[in-house]
Amino acid sequence: MSLTKKDILAQKKSKLAAYNTQFDTAVSLITSTIDQLGGIVAGIDATIQEIDDYQNELAATRSNLCDAKEKNQRVIQNFKALLS
Repeated sequence: MSLTKKDILAQKKSKLAAYNTQFDTAVSLITSTIDQLGGIVAGIDATIQEIDDYQNELAATRSNLCDAKEKNQRVIQNFKALLS
C-alpha cells in the first residue's frame, strides 16, 4: 500500500474509533437516564403504597368507629327502654 492509502486508512480507523466512543457515550447516557426514570417510578410506587396503606388504616378506623357508635346507640336504647 502506498503511504497515502495508509494515511487515509488510518484516518478512517480513527474516525471509526471516535464513532464507537460517541456511541458508547450515548448508550451510557441513555442507560443512566433509564435508571434514573426507574428510580422515579420506584419512588412513585412507594408513595402510592403509603397512600394505599393510609387509606386502608383510615377505612378500618372509620369502620371501628361506626361499630362503636352502633354499640353505644344500642346501649342507649336499652337504658331508655329500662327507664320507660
